[in-house]
Amino acid sequence: MAALDPIKVMITNFEEEKTKARDGSMTFEVQNSPTDESLGSHTVTLTSTIYIDSSDFRLVDSSVYYGLAPSKAVGIKYHGGNLFCDEVVKNGDKIVELKCHIDNSEGRKKPISFITWVASDAIPCEVRVYGHIFTVKEPTDRWEEEISPDSELIHAKALVDPSVREVVDKKYVNKWHSNCALQFERIGYFVVDTDTKFDSESNTGDLVFNRTVSLKEEVFKKELTAEEIAAMNQRKAKAKKANAEKEERMKIDPMDFFKLAAEFKGKYSQYNEKTGVPTHLADGTELTKSAIKKLAKELDKHRKQQAKYKAANK
Repeated sequence: MAALDPIKVMITNFEEEKTKARDGSMTFEVQNSPTDESLGSHTVTLTSTIYIDSSDFRLVDSSVYYGLAPSKAVGIKYHGGNLFCDEVVKNGDKIVELKCHIDNSEGRKKPISFITWVASDAIPCEVRVYGHIFTVKEPTDRWEEEISPDSELIHAKALVDPSVREVVDKKYVNKWHSNCALQFERIGYFVVDTDTKFDSESNTGDLVFNRTVSLKEEVFKKELTAEEIAAMNQRKAKAKKANAEKEERMKIDPMDFFKLAAEFKGKYSQYNEKTGVPTHLADGTELTKSAIKKLAKELDKHRKQQAKYKAANK
């Protein structure tokens, strides 16, 4: 688990709930892969102070929001109890801390969602989230204006579960090979960046992750203008015309290539009976040997392209 933009959460009744827990433990075993037990497991320990991602909290709740909000409860992943927000501590407009309590009573209302968290011993890291380069599906001639400011977001103060120490260390980082890949629950898939200098034994050094795949397709935010739509349609029409011309070209028999191909049509008057290569220009002028040789290469190129086209469209 990880929190890219962490918010501190103080669990006010933690000690009380800990005594109620089985064996007085707040440690839970988690599979490294929810679908493959052979990949092993690791443990996570709930502490009196945890951190959640800012995307999982809102000051103003709504019927379509399933995260935490004032006077609202959500489930705590792996613990199973409800986390209820009692108080929001702010410094100006910035949220500094949430004071919450755990409700693990038998008659508690079942939460509609469970949020992920990291404990107080979470490891600081930098997380680079890469998204779509453009704000539209098909960039127009004004592509510089369509570059998304969110194509690279750097979370310099992210936190990740300390279990990453088991698989991430600077001695394993190699710029010539793929590095360790991990899934941060509910966030996406990430790979260790070569800027990582993290020492798992001393727990020091920079730890850097790059997102490779998001867990859901991101929605393009920008609406196309009429001018952009017209330019896009023009490009599509041009591409469609080029594809149609290519298809017609691939249908031309090599013997008729210089008679029917658009760029050669009408240029020549006589052709070699065996190869179809032109021997005379339209005005009757005989072609030089070098010109005929050049045209023969052009015909050979057409034959090869036609063979590939036919093989691909069987």
